[in-house]
Amino acid sequence: MPDMLINPHDKLFRETYSDLSNAQAFLENYLPEDILNIVNLKTLEICKDSFIEKDLSDYYSDMLYKVMFGKEPGYIYFLFEHKSYPDGLIHLQLLEYMLKIWRLEYKQTKRKPLSVIIPLVLFHSAQKWKTDHAFNSIINIPCEQLSDYIPDFKYLLSDFSRVF
Repeated sequence: MPDMLINPHDKLFRETYSDLSNAQAFLENYLPEDILNIVNLKTLEICKDSFIEKDLSDYYSDMLYKVMFGKEPGYIYFLFEHKSYPDGLIHLQLLEYMLKIWRLEYKQTKRKPLSVIIPLVLFHSAQKWKTDHAFNSIINIPCEQLSDYIPDFKYLLSDFSRVF
């Protein structure tokens, strides 16, 4: 019996976006123009994309790239995450990856401030994506005075469900 292909969509995603020219073309077409205007996609390079914790469990970000921006030295990381189902808590997964990336960056460079990370969620499913893109949308913030104590970021969503 031939081997069953496990997670074929994830494997296709990784194969496609581990190719630098494919990742570059995606970013050229799907990043907001204000971000495209400050990044130099010719400097795009793939980064380490797996993080192994002490308990030996693996965490995988689907793809992680870094790129130079502007005339200032520094990097922006693009965290690609593939989803084939709606995930109401994608924010927690992305935040976990972001923290691991920042820890690894600091461990390797001892440099502060840390780099910006732009999470990009690539989605395809028969179901509709209904989750708000802001992290604070999943936190109960009963009054404005507490909002300063909530981490916040947004992710960019590319919904390919309607393309196919």
